Amino acid sequence: MQINASSFLHGQTGLQNSQNKLDQASRKIADASTQTIGQQQSIEKSNSGSEIQDGLIEANSSKLEAQANAKVIDAANKSIGRLIDIKA
Repeated sequence: MQINASSFLHGQTGLQNSQNKLDQASRKIADASTQTIGQQQSIEKSNSGSEIQDGLIEANSSKLEAQANAKVIDAANKSIGRLIDIKA
């Protein structure tokens, strides 16, 4: 019997994508927070605050996505384990 582990692979790919999104959000936050006041105009100051907020929201979203993908991996692992127990 062939065991299909595609859900495990989808969870793993999703987890990697979540990590990449978290890296991008972290870079966005760091870039916005390191801009000097002299380089910004008053309109851009509020925009950098918005970029920090967007980055924090994206980071939190990435965290939730990672947790969901970890649950997919866990469910796939349990399913495969049950199939192996039945066939053994």
